Amino acid sequence: MKIQKTYGISLFVISMFWALWLQLIAGPRKDSFGPIPKTWFLSSEETLRLPEFKTIDTRSFTSRIQEKLPNVIVLGWEDISLKESPFRGKLQKDELIRKKLLSLGMTKDDLIIVLGDGKNGWGEEGRIVWSLREVGYPNVYWYQGSFESYKKMIETRKQNKVTIDQKNKFYIHSKKESVVKTDISKEEITKQLKTNTYQILDTRESREYTGATPYGEFRGGHIPGAKSFYYQNVFDDQGNIKSKEEVEKILTQMGIIKTKPIIAYCTGGVRSAFVVGILRSYGYQAYNYSGSMWEWSYDKELPLEK
Repeated sequence: MKIQKTYGISLFVISMFWALWLQLIAGPRKDSFGPIPKTWFLSSEETLRLPEFKTIDTRSFTSRIQEKLPNVIVLGWEDISLKESPFRGKLQKDELIRKKLLSLGMTKDDLIIVLGDGKNGWGEEGRIVWSLREVGYPNVYWYQGSFESYKKMIETRKQNKVTIDQKNKFYIHSKKESVVKTDISKEEITKQLKTNTYQILDTRESREYTGATPYGEFRGGHIPGAKSFYYQNVFDDQGNIKSKEEVEKILTQMGIIKTKPIIAYCTGGVRSAFVVGILRSYGYQAYNYSGSMWEWSYDKELPLEK
């Protein structure tokens, strides 16, 4: 009995010593840098001090020809979306998109910055960020700033040894982080028309909201209950994205509350994806209807208002 007791104590001492030894040889604990910001876009200053990243250029063909950029990946939202009606605008299958991204030299571990035309564009940069996040690429953000500021920022990185801010390492997500799907189907929207589960934002021009069909919609009007929130309303006079407080004020005046999820749509889910990125960054539970009016207006059974 005494021998068994002594043997048990010895095993305990050995196990405690072994646990302590493992901690010592493991070195400093590799903690994460803290909560990862929910932002979908980064300023010039934030991008300047990032670790190495890859750039996707979503600017218009004319812009890319007039002002070429070296070492960028050209990717349009159409390249990873379905093209046939009534599914035009919806994403291709996840595996096809991932295959396309890998062929372009992008992996899920890469830090990716997406450059667009800003206020002069259609929100393509937001659509690409949204699309890549949907298929499991968490480290992707769009560049919030002018083309000139982007070029200046890149030149500064080349000419100087830029110190990487610890806070900017927050923007590198863990491999274990789960992907939050924010695409929503017409079936879910149809259900919500009965349950009033969501708030709906129509991010198109006012003429589209009231019935015009300038971009290939099969029928004119808007989804019942949707409120008009043109995507350009998120920009200030200088072409910068308005602050969280400014956007919240606009939405509050429209009767949009933060505690209730939001669905955004447009013609093909591009402008609405841009808005969803901003809303998500500002703490709203927002979803993008990628099928948008191309899909909704095609189905004659689905209601529309003018």
